[in-house]
Amino acid sequence: MNEQVKAWMETLSPDVKAKAFEIRTCILNYDIRIIEGWSYGMPSYKIKKNIFYFNMYQRHIGLYPHHQAIEIFKDELRDYKTSKGAIQIPLDAEIPFDLIRKILAFNIKNESN
Repeated sequence: MNEQVKAWMETLSPDVKAKAFEIRTCILNYDIRIIEGWSYGMPSYKIKKNIFYFNMYQRHIGLYPHHQAIEIFKDELRDYKTSKGAIQIPLDAEIPFDLIRKILAFNIKNESN
């Protein structure tokens, strides 16, 4: 585990930490080439360049998959608050792991763009 991610995880409450660990595991298990890092004050994931970030907030999980993925998956994201570069998942909602995997696949395929 990246040392900055490890230190950050230790600051989270147990229930939020469990969700963060699930998201982290989903991302790292998706492709063995994914490398964990720390960028913009949050966990970041890359192969050649950053393809995904996430952060935990008081009331939601922030997913940051780049704006192209948000546009491509806008129909599947209609239940969540989104902006040009972010997706907000309420902390009390189920984490959309299938959607995260689809976004990872898209970003990996298009990471050279």
